[in-house]
Amino acid sequence: MAHIEQRKGGWRVQIRRKGAQSISRTFDLKADAEAWGREAERELQRGNLTVLRQEAQRTTLSEVIDAYLASPRLAAQRSRHNIPVRLEAARARFGKLFLANIRGLDIAAWRDDLLAQGYASQSARHYLAALSVVFTHAERELGIDLPQGNPVRRLALPAAAPARDRRLRPGEEDALRAATENADQIAILTLALETSMRRGEMLGLWWEHIDLKRRTAHLPRTKNGESRTVALSSKAVEALQSLPRRLDGLVFRWKTAEGFKAVWTRWLARARRTALLNKLRTELDSIGLDGEAQARALQWHKREPDPRAAALWGRLQSDPFLDDLHFHDLRHEATSRLFEKGLGIMEVASMTGHKSLSMLKRYTHIEAEKLAKKLG
Repeated sequence: MAHIEQRKGGWRVQIRRKGAQSISRTFDLKADAEAWGREAERELQRGNLTVLRQEAQRTTLSEVIDAYLASPRLAAQRSRHNIPVRLEAARARFGKLFLANIRGLDIAAWRDDLLAQGYASQSARHYLAALSVVFTHAERELGIDLPQGNPVRRLALPAAAPARDRRLRPGEEDALRAATENADQIAILTLALETSMRRGEMLGLWWEHIDLKRRTAHLPRTKNGESRTVALSSKAVEALQSLPRRLDGLVFRWKTAEGFKAVWTRWLARARRTALLNKLRTELDSIGLDGEAQARALQWHKREPDPRAAALWGRLQSDPFLDDLHFHDLRHEATSRLFEKGLGIMEVASMTGHKSLSMLKRYTHIEAEKLAKKLG
C-alpha cells in the first residue's frame, strides 16, 4: 500500500517492497500523489519491477554526458564526427532535465529548431545521433531503465541529403595550391587527393605509423572501427618529406577538426577571391584598359569604385569556381581518381576503408568524358 504524507515540499508518496529499495515521489497536489501511487502499485502487481528503479528520475542528461565523455573505452567513438561539440549543444538544451522527463516531443522540437537555424538535414541527424548515443550509454553502461526507451529512436529523422557528386573542376586544384600558406596545407591537400583518407584520419596521423621506405601509412583506428594501412604514392611521400617533424609526434599541426575547418574556410575563400580577381583582370584587359586605368579600376571596392569593374565583379560572384566545395569532397575526388588510374574495386577499398560496394559507390564519380575515351 502506498504511504502518503504531507511535507514541506508537497505530498510525498512512498512505496515499499520486501527485498527491494523503496520508491518515492513528491507532488504539489494530493490527488496527483494518490494517482501516481495507485499506478505504481498496479505496475508492481503486473511484475514490472522497473518502477522500483528510479535512476531515470534522479539522473540528469548532463550527468550521463559527463559519464560518457569520461569513459576511456569510448575514446575512439567520442572523437568521431565532433561528438563532444554536439553533446554540448544537447547539454545546453536538455542538460538540467532528468532522463525520464525528456520526451520525444521535446527532441522533435530541438530537431526542428536545428533545421530552422540553418543546419543541413545531415548535420541535424548527426546532432540527434550524438544524443541517441548518450541514451544508449545510460541504458547499457550505467544500467538506467528508461521508462519509454531511447526517445531518439522513435523520432522521425530529417530526410537524408542526396549523395554529393562534387568533383574538382579544371583549375581548382591549382588555385587551392596557390592559396596555401604553409607546408602543412600543401601536404594535407596532396594526401587527401592521393590517398582518399578522411580528414580525421589525416589529422590523427603519427610519424611512428608512417614508413616512407615502404610507402605506407598505418591507421590504428578508423571510422568503421578497424585499422588499415594506406599505400602512399610518390607525390604523397614527397609531401610528407617536406614536413618538419613535430615534437609531439603528430604529422599535422591541427589538433581538432574544428580548428582545421576554420583554416579550410579561410583557405577556400582566399583561393576563390584570388581566382576571381584574376578573371576580373582578364575581363578588364578585354575591354581595352591600359595598366594605369586597370589599376584604378581594381580599386572598385574603395570609396569611388569604377563602375565597369564593379559591374564585372558583381557578375563574377555567380561563377561556380571553387563554390560549395567541402574538404570531404576531396575524398570523392581521390576515390574517383583511383578508379581512373585503373585500380580494381578491392584495391580501392583497401585505400578508402569502405566495407561495402554500395558505400564505395557513393564516393565514386567517374567522369563520363573519361569513360568515353576509354571506350574508344
